[in-house]
Amino acid sequence: MNHTRTRSDSRRGRRDLRDAERTARREGLLVLLARADRGVLTPEDSAALRSCVETEVAECETFRRSAGGQQVAAMRLHRTLAAADSCLVETEGERDQYAARLARVEQLVDVLAARVGADEQQLVEDIRRACTSSNETEGGSR
Repeated sequence: MNHTRTRSDSRRGRRDLRDAERTARREGLLVLLARADRGVLTPEDSAALRSCVETEVAECETFRRSAGGQQVAAMRLHRTLAAADSCLVETEGERDQYAARLARVEQLVDVLAARVGADEQQLVEDIRRACTSSNETEGGSR
């Protein structure tokens, strides 16, 4: 049993088969071109030459269209990444603004804590908790 054979129904097998066909076709083209250079092309050789050239042109067009589609997809991904990057920069800017505002509120809470009496200290602590944790439920008395 020959273990070096590739299955023709696999992706690799189909690729290898296309490569072998292309190589054989191009070798045939070289033979036909050499005959054309010597001026000894038969009518069958002319038909074979035309067939090989038409096949090569069609294959090149297929690959060119595929490459064009891949370029369009790559440009679309590039635009998507640029938009995501822009959103990230904007979000980080907003985060920094909110962090600065929170720091200022915390400073004001410290000033308030120093100025209010014992009865209002619960309100100061509620404000302090609200600044440090958004997940806590409201507590304390008013």
